[in-house]
Amino acid sequence: MTIPPALTTSKVAVGTAHAATSSEGVNGPRVAALGWATAQSLLAIGAEPLLMPEIERYSRLVVEPPVPESVREAGLRSEPSLELLAQLQPDLIVIDPSLGGARARLERIAPVEVFDIRATETHSAYERSGLAIREIALRLGMEEACESYLARVEDTISAAVPGFAQYRGGPVYVVGELVRNAMLVFGGRCIYQDLLDRFGLQNAWTGPTSAWGHATVPLEVMAEVPEARLLLLSRQAADLKAMIEARPLTRRLPFVRDGRITVLDNMLFYGGVPTADRFTRLLVERLPLDKSGSGAATGEETGHG
Repeated sequence: MTIPPALTTSKVAVGTAHAATSSEGVNGPRVAALGWATAQSLLAIGAEPLLMPEIERYSRLVVEPPVPESVREAGLRSEPSLELLAQLQPDLIVIDPSLGGARARLERIAPVEVFDIRATETHSAYERSGLAIREIALRLGMEEACESYLARVEDTISAAVPGFAQYRGGPVYVVGELVRNAMLVFGGRCIYQDLLDRFGLQNAWTGPTSAWGHATVPLEVMAEVPEARLLLLSRQAADLKAMIEARPLTRRLPFVRDGRITVLDNMLFYGGVPTADRFTRLLVERLPLDKSGSGAATGEETGHG
């Protein structure tokens, strides 16, 4: 993502809530973040967007970083309020690739840039996410805060590696959602695969994925890796239990039959560095290290089977 040089901090006032009310004359943030990955990354480095979409759902499904009360509601991610944007007149609109079809209309209001954190031929998803944050931080004059944040996340990931070296379980399925007789599974070039590679953990899904690194995999296909453990990236434990009870096919899945299910927590499936940070911390806390389902990378009992 390249932000026009004219949109530097002299024009785009983005910062923490404290900065927005400081004596330096900053008149509040002027960046509209119209995607959750964009907003999440801005918030992570201490930048407060003027507005963002579906704040209540973000708070439930993405969880962190939290959204300050001063951030305005932009409407749906798929259909942000053009009227509100025109009224507020942001200096910059930053969108996720999924909103590319609305770019021409948004550009009538303010300059538009795309916050793209997908893997490329030269950069992994994790690397691309870091580059994307650095690019926007540079134009906002927040390089120091950005580098401090990225260094902290890198320290978290590096510190987790020795603990996962003790893992004696099987390969893992990283699952976002349960869809009838299939699951949304992550692999390929997604950020979760980058982390599994760092941790020396084997992904049970080695099949094709989308550009975002996901695939909808039938349950009978997932059963072809009988020693696998399921990592659930949501709080859908109740939904999973209901599905198991309702479908004999599900009850026969090896990871269900043998209790190899680790529930992590809600997080942004297609997030960047903040998602990598959250995934790492939860995995350290909850992934059992041995086949019996006991012990986590922290050396504690998980309680998540």
